[in-house]
Amino acid sequence: MRADLAVLAVRNILNRKRRSWLTVIGIFIGIAAVVALISLGQGLDQAITGEFESIGADKVFVTPGGDPTGSTSFSQSSTVIRDSDLRAVRRARGVDEAEGALMRSTRLTYQDSTAFASVVGIPSGSQLLEESFSFTIDEGRMIRGTDRSGVVIGSRVADGVFEEDVELRRKVGFQNNEFRVVGVLEATGDPGVDAAVIMPYDRAQEIFDTGDVYDYVVARQQAGFEAEQVKENIERSLRNERGLDEGDEDFTVSTPADILSSFQSVLGIVQAIVVGIASISLLVGGVGIMNTMYTAVKERTREIGVMKAVGAEDRQIMILFLLESGLIGLVGGIVGVTVGLGISKGFVFAARQYSALPLEAAVSWGLIVGALLFAFLVGALSGVLPARTAAKLEPADALRYE
Repeated sequence: MRADLAVLAVRNILNRKRRSWLTVIGIFIGIAAVVALISLGQGLDQAITGEFESIGADKVFVTPGGDPTGSTSFSQSSTVIRDSDLRAVRRARGVDEAEGALMRSTRLTYQDSTAFASVVGIPSGSQLLEESFSFTIDEGRMIRGTDRSGVVIGSRVADGVFEEDVELRRKVGFQNNEFRVVGVLEATGDPGVDAAVIMPYDRAQEIFDTGDVYDYVVARQQAGFEAEQVKENIERSLRNERGLDEGDEDFTVSTPADILSSFQSVLGIVQAIVVGIASISLLVGGVGIMNTMYTAVKERTREIGVMKAVGAEDRQIMILFLLESGLIGLVGGIVGVTVGLGISKGFVFAARQYSALPLEAAVSWGLIVGALLFAFLVGALSGVLPARTAAKLEPADALRYE
């Protein structure tokens, strides 16, 4: 009997194709927006997770101040980490090695072009810092300790300062000095890396007259130690070095898991807000289905009366109309999922053409099936009131309806 009701529901929808398709529009727009946003959000989450996994789980990061994300963005903090603090980090139990970097913002000049960049001073040959910052040479070479006037520039610096393709050995100016470009980094999609200028730590220290200070420290944990354990040991060692009580820290020690968790929390909140806004169109689509079903009840009053007169129960009438509204929602869901995935794929393609963002469009059966079930549920719920109205019609009154 239920199979017969389903066949009848499909037939009734096909009998009013134009109205059904107009009703579907409201649902598929909402589903397409939600699917595209969730796909991009999940893809971004996977990309961020992959980036942190590439950094390695054996590293612990120390930054001045109380930045809870432990961000690697190259911004100058109001506090610094001194050379004595770096030695304290190295002394902490479970630390295999530790290196520090100096970071300062400056304005680069080349002929008539200018661009803002972040100068990153690192010890030459520091694989630990190169891994942590994802510094990978695309052209030329990495800095050496003998590079008094040599720098490596990020891809965004190369594109922003030089109007044509950058050539090695060209000179850029900042801080009243000229520096020769010895290498260009691969584009990463990370603005902090792509807009960076890398030079030897001691040369950056001399140019900016900073003394023995660091803005960022990376420590590699020894084998056999847990990241959280090493993190606590570093915090304890730095508190002892600075004479601070627990809870009064003016520095932040973070593991990759801490940073990833912070990013995912922020991303989750943003995604929930955006998806919530996009879902408003689903509400509009639901109202459209309800209006369509009320109209159908009015037009088919005599038909409902005939069905009841030949023995159809109220429950069967209600199921018929719920199936119709649910199927309208499902069709909208199918179209919406197709369009939504197409939008997300198109956005990723466009992003890759104009930037190096590590963005992917996540596609999973869970997302597809969930979206279709949700669309069917929205349609079915929108048809509850019209279905109840149809089920409560009295056969005699329905048959007399003109």
